[in-house]
Amino acid sequence: MKSFTIAKYTFSEFLQSKILYNVFFLSLGLFVLTYVASEFTYGVPNKIALDFGFGAASISTLLISIFLGANLIVREVENRTLYMILSRPISRAEFIVGKTLGLVGIVFLNTVILGSVSLSLYFLMGGAWSYLIPFVFFFIVLEAIIVLLVVILFSLVTSTVLAVVNTLVIYISSYAIYEVSHTTFVENNILFKKVLSVGSYILPGLSNFNIKDYVLYEKIIALPNLGYGILYGLSYIMFLLLLCVTIFNQKNLD
Repeated sequence: MKSFTIAKYTFSEFLQSKILYNVFFLSLGLFVLTYVASEFTYGVPNKIALDFGFGAASISTLLISIFLGANLIVREVENRTLYMILSRPISRAEFIVGKTLGLVGIVFLNTVILGSVSLSLYFLMGGAWSYLIPFVFFFIVLEAIIVLLVVILFSLVTSTVLAVVNTLVIYISSYAIYEVSHTTFVENNILFKKVLSVGSYILPGLSNFNIKDYVLYEKIIALPNLGYGILYGLSYIMFLLLLCVTIFNQKNLD
């Protein structure tokens, strides 16, 4: 319950900081790009509108998670508001969970608004409903939460700048491992294949959340695969959250 109170104040604080102004500019960009696409492409302007929408939601949630998440706890320490809060009957675990939930709320709201704008444009241009569309946006949120927890984890043990850099490296490496693993060179090289396999177990498998192509190219994805993605995402989030709480509990705040 105390975590939800902290989450509420964190959410309100970010709203007042006008962080969601980016949604206005991205929505405006979606309108312009969709109009240009409808004028200069033939056949599938609705798919281009949806593709832009998926991309805008994915990039904006990623940037919010990394750059706001890196300062989420550090700023409270530097402003010494953390000490005032922890002097009350609030545990460190409740504090970090509450702060994380507050920023997750901003990520979710950002995705809902951009998703609504892009879907409105998509359907206005004659796009057809696909049951996978909600899953695409849900997976974008899951990926953003994992990235957010990774950057919070690094911010607890390194500086803010290093937390951002390390998170970006992990994000890029996760997708790079997935892409390289499917090349002919790796398929024929057992040693390299095992090295990448180890890397894929250590790093978060963010490619599990990228199902945009299944909607854009009307491909079929098995329901068990969707279930695996959801279960994997929730499990990884719980693992990272537990790790963040453990490190924060042991951290010297003096």
